[in-house]
Amino acid sequence: MANDMLRALAIALLSAACATGCGGGKEGGGSGGDGASSSSSGGDRGLPPGAEPCAVRDVQGTIPGVTISIESSRCVYWRGEPAEFVYTVTTDSSVPPIEIAASDGCGHCVVPSPDPRSFVTYQITGLSTAGDPQQYCLCDTGCCAPDAAATVQVDATAATHTISWSGRQWSGPSDTDNPEDEFFAPGTYDVEVTFDGQEQGSVTAKLPIEIVR
Repeated sequence: MANDMLRALAIALLSAACATGCGGGKEGGGSGGDGASSSSSGGDRGLPPGAEPCAVRDVQGTIPGVTISIESSRCVYWRGEPAEFVYTVTTDSSVPPIEIAASDGCGHCVVPSPDPRSFVTYQITGLSTAGDPQQYCLCDTGCCAPDAAATVQVDATAATHTISWSGRQWSGPSDTDNPEDEFFAPGTYDVEVTFDGQEQGSVTAKLPIEIVR
């Protein structure tokens, strides 16, 4: 009987404690969830100031019949934000035949063809606000077979390609599957697209972009 009375008293005391303490713990958990939600939304900062569509169009160079345009939905990005840039290389019938020189060592890893994009390279490059060089490109693709001598006549066409950029630094996979590096630091950079006609000339278009913190 005494044991039953003690058990009933303990249950009553525990119920009283939960009426004030247990409910408070639940609210604390709810606050933690709200905090996580707030942190998540805080990471979504929206568009940075000055973000608007931008482009450079019909840039010419030293090879006749070739122009390059680059455009993007905007050219101001938060640090660590991915971006896309669309370039169009336009060629007409006045483009001269392009003479490909044979190489003794590693080749370019791209077989030249009538598609003008086979002569195009691109990079994102420049100095950060602190003066540190930053670069993203497919500069190092490893060692491919030597280039064979050839003469190529590109098509008269408008060929488009989308550059999908993670926002990070990189020089290419090389032969060792190099991973991408750190995000670009805040600064002003150029998206450079080059049509390399070798001895026949070249065209380089540059679209300025800005990375902000």
